[in-house]
Parts: sequence; C-alpha cells; structure tokens
Amino acid sequence: MSEVRENSPIRVLLAEDHNLIRLGLKGQFSLEKEFEVVGEAKNGQEAIQLTNEINPDVVLMDIDMPVVDGITATQEIKNGANPPRVIALSAFGEDSQVIAMLAAGADGYCLKTIEWPQLLAVIRLIQGGGTYLDPQIAYKVAIMLKSTVTPSPKPAIGDSPVPVLSDREREVLQMISEGMSNPEISKQLYLSLGTVKSYVRNILNKLSVDDRVQAAAKAVREGLI
Repeated sequence: MSEVRENSPIRVLLAEDHNLIRLGLKGQFSLEKEFEVVGEAKNGQEAIQLTNEINPDVVLMDIDMPVVDGITATQEIKNGANPPRVIALSAFGEDSQVIAMLAAGADGYCLKTIEWPQLLAVIRLIQGGGTYLDPQIAYKVAIMLKSTVTPSPKPAIGDSPVPVLSDREREVLQMISEGMSNPEISKQLYLSLGTVKSYVRNILNKLSVDDRVQAAAKAVREGLI
C-alpha cells in the first residue's frame, strides 16, 4: 500500500477508457481539496505504466478496457513492490467479473451508479486500510459462497470451535456483509463511530481474519449470519 502522507491530498489515478466519464470524474475531484488526480489512463496498460511512474495512493479501475483489461491490470499492479489501493469502478456487476477482480487483489468494488459523496467516503475508507463492496456486489458474493459451501462435519473434540459472537456483533457482521461502512452502521444502529470500530475490531479478532471482506466470506461460509 502506498505510504500515507499526513495533511496531503489522496493521490488518485483514473483508469477509464471513456473520455467523457474520465473527464467528469476529474472535474468532480478538482472541487475536492482532499483529493488530487495525478494521472489518467485510457487502458489497463497505461494504468500499469502510470502506477509505476507516479505511485498513486488509489487507482480507480474500470474493468472493460482495451489493450489490457482492468482485472489483468489490477493483478499486475498488486504484484508490484509498493502497490496502491485499487477500487473497481464498473458499470457491471457480473459474477465472473466480481470474483476475478477480487481475486486479482482489488480492495473495493463499486458500481458506477454510486453517489459522489459515497464514492469519496469509500476512497477514504480504503486509503485508510479498509475494504468495501457495493451492497449489490456483497449480496452476489454471499449468494455465490452459499451455493458452493458444503456442510462441514461436526468438529471433533479438540478442534477449534465456531467463534462465539454476541447478538450485536452478529448484527454488525450482517451489515458488513451487506457492504455497509462504519459510518453507515453507526447511523443505522445509533451507535458512536468509536463503538462500531470496536465491534468491527472484535469481530475480526474472533474470526481470525484481516479485513471486512474476509469476515463477510467466513460469516457466510460458517453460517454465522
């Protein structure tokens, strides 16, 4: 992950083959002091080259691009020595694309129908080390996981037990699996942001996972939600 520079804007690389969309995004970002567009790529190959040259903090990556697609570009970028955070920004949520993009190492997946303030919030979250899945995408992932999971045998004595979560932790975990951010969970449950962060931290520890996407996947796999 790119090094965070205190009090500096988040440096964004736009990888989008449609000029109008790319120009629109660049114009919107120009109105935000917290963000700076440092590069524009019209295809995946340019995205790889520019990432190596300018070392952005975050890459907004379209998937269907010429020369090299966004999935291949993401995998190549993530295999670098100091990879930036990568957010898929796609018009589609096809199952194959979702799985391939996440497998390539994407830190987030947003649909292009996302509202502008929400996109900014997602970038902040991911730049801070979090992960994000659009609620529609999170639902797809949950359904796909359920369809491929086979019942696990009953653990033998001495095996690791299923993590014990409180009712509130299960409620928070359910919202995580739906792609909700900490501020959204805070608002939904009428809890302080600090309290929500504490619940999320406890959940990750109990599930022995590193991030929210892994937590959601394990929750579905083990029937915790």
